[in-house]
Parts: sequence; C-alpha cells; structure tokens
Amino acid sequence: MNILLNPQHELRAGWKFAAYWLLFVVIFFGISFSLPLPAGPQTQLERLVLNTMPIIPAIAALLLMARFVDKVTVATFGVTLHEHWSRDLLIGLMIAAGMLAIVTIVNAAAGGITMVWTASDVSVRALIITPLVLILSAAQEELVFRGYPLQVLMKGMGVWAAILTMSTAFGLIHLMNPNATIIGAINTMLAGLILSLAYLRTRSLWLPYGIHLGWNVGLGFVLGYPLSGINIDSLWTTVPAGPKWLVGGQYGPEGGVTGTIVFVAAAIVIQRTRVAEVSPKMRAILSEKK
Repeated sequence: MNILLNPQHELRAGWKFAAYWLLFVVIFFGISFSLPLPAGPQTQLERLVLNTMPIIPAIAALLLMARFVDKVTVATFGVTLHEHWSRDLLIGLMIAAGMLAIVTIVNAAAGGITMVWTASDVSVRALIITPLVLILSAAQEELVFRGYPLQVLMKGMGVWAAILTMSTAFGLIHLMNPNATIIGAINTMLAGLILSLAYLRTRSLWLPYGIHLGWNVGLGFVLGYPLSGINIDSLWTTVPAGPKWLVGGQYGPEGGVTGTIVFVAAAIVIQRTRVAEVSPKMRAILSEKK
C-alpha cells in the first residue's frame, strides 16, 4: 500500500491535513515576524485585534491546498456565495438568537440577572472595532475547524470520527483561555459538534458561520457576558446571580450547565430543521468533484 497516495493517485487525507497545518504555521509566523507588531498588547482592544491574525493563514492555506494539492476551487469546501447563502446566514443568526434567549431564561429563573448599560463607558472606536473583530474571528475559526481540515479528514477517517476529532480540538484549545474549566471545554466541544452538524446540513460554511457569529456578538458584545472566559467591550454587562455550576461564572454561560442545555437544544434544532439544505450550486460542485 502506498502510504502517500490513495488508489486514485491523490495525496492521502492525513498528509493533506498535515500539509494544511504546516502551511498555516509557516504563514502565521511569517506574518508575525514581518509585521511591526507591538511587543505585547497593552489594551483589551489590542489583544482582540491580534486575535484576528490567524484569518490570513487560514485563507492562504485553504487557497494553496485547494489550488495546488486538491486542484479544485475553494467553493468545494463550502466557501462560496451560492443560492442559499444569505438564507443560511440568517437561519444561523436566528438559531443563535434562540440560544441566547434560552441563556437569558435559564439564568433569570436560576437566581436572576443584573443588566447594566455600559456602552457609554466605552470609546466609540472600541464599539466599532470589537464587532468587526468578532466577525473576523468567527470566520477564522470556521475556516480552521469546519473548513479544509474537517472536510479532508471526513474523507480519510469518516464523517463522525472527523467531527469528533475536530470538535475535541476545538474544545481543548479553549482550555488556554482565561478562567477555563473542564465543563467549559466540554461545552465548547459540543459547540464544535453543532457547528459541524450545521455544515453537514448545507455543505457550506454560511450556516455554521451565522450561528457562531450570532452567538459571539450576542453573548459577548450585546449582552456583555464573558465570551469563553474573555471579557470584551460591550453594550450591556450582564451578571447572573445563579450558582457557578449552572451559569458558568467568569468563563461565561459556556462554562456551566446553561451552556450544555443551550448546545444540546441547538443540536436538536439543526438536526430537525427542514429549512436548511444543500443548495443546487453546492450539489453540482460536490458532484463534479466525485
């Protein structure tokens, strides 16, 4: 058996996966050394902006792998404007809004919540840049965790094995966040699972991107909860009074049973919804590749 090539004389999935990450790391460090970046971020806003840097290697590695290794367009990996892209994005935002409603209801019932308007304490610059950073960060994470790496692993090791692998990685990497907890990592794995299910429903990244974006912006920027342990400038600041095991404490709702409830509910909705489906363009693209 040829360890490099499969029976179709293509590079095996494991090698493609490794090549993608090698490109990602090389490009990332190339950018880090070439740009005049500060020695260390001094403000919350600077830290947020630096967190958008991976979007460049995520896009570049995808383009290079698609063009020179897979010899297909990036649309094959769900990165394209198709007939349903705006609908998928809207559905994702609506699912995220429903998830946030559940967070609010559960936390209010568990002990009440205090919401304080804090936008007036934040600079206009921060109020503009923060949501833009969240837009880029959600795109970068979808490209990395639901884009090329997940999709190439699905062909090499099967759909569920690949989803569990990438969702586990998604959860474990968040253990590096401030105030990280084991339940927070488990809930983030569940989040990775529902976003992967959203990709499977449409074979496009727009639905998972809509869910991811709506959750991050709504939870962190609008409501002002800690976002995976990170406090960001927000319109409101929300503090739940319920027990930490339920409301998540300083990690935010993702660090408590509230997060578990929300992600399980979202998984059920995504599995049962009939309004999200593979568009004709994506069907044609995937058929051509076969």
